[in-house]
Amino acid sequence: MQHIFHDGKPVAQGETFEPKKGYTVTFVRMEEDRLILRDSKGEFSRPIRDTRQETREPAVPRLGERRTALKEIPDSCPIEGETLYLMTHQMCVPGGWESLATQQLRAPRHLAGIYGPAGQMLEDRAARGAAAQLFESASSKIVNHPYVRLRKLVATVHLQEGTEGEPGAWDDPGVAMEICQILRDSKTL
Repeated sequence: MQHIFHDGKPVAQGETFEPKKGYTVTFVRMEEDRLILRDSKGEFSRPIRDTRQETREPAVPRLGERRTALKEIPDSCPIEGETLYLMTHQMCVPGGWESLATQQLRAPRHLAGIYGPAGQMLEDRAARGAAAQLFESASSKIVNHPYVRLRKLVATVHLQEGTEGEPGAWDDPGVAMEICQILRDSKTL
């Protein structure tokens, strides 16, 4: 039986995996230097690459991007098979990551790390649920965060949205002034 690896986990021949959220693929077989896969539309192949030799540049965080971080809390009374974590929901701001919501969590060992905004890819079901709740509680703060508004204004100018000459359109001087005001108030500039 043949195996491949997806996200560091083995996938056996005939098993399914999700290379992208909501897109399921079945590993069929390997032929020389090709990987044969099947999705809902039929079989297809991809070249086999050794990812251990490739060095990927770390993804540059974008303004307003969100993530969930899990950090172990040193405990004077260790728990058998579990540990305490500080789970933090963060948003990318100039100069780093701003914490929007935090909570302590008791979960299995070796979960510390960075995960998607709602805890995607967390192996433990309870930890994933806690991350989703933290995501929801942080969402009310996100709605009124100045960088969310800044991101919308920049998109308006970049995509040239709105009718020329109208208030709030891409060419409105008020849009540029609001961008400047947000940057000045947040001490970004």
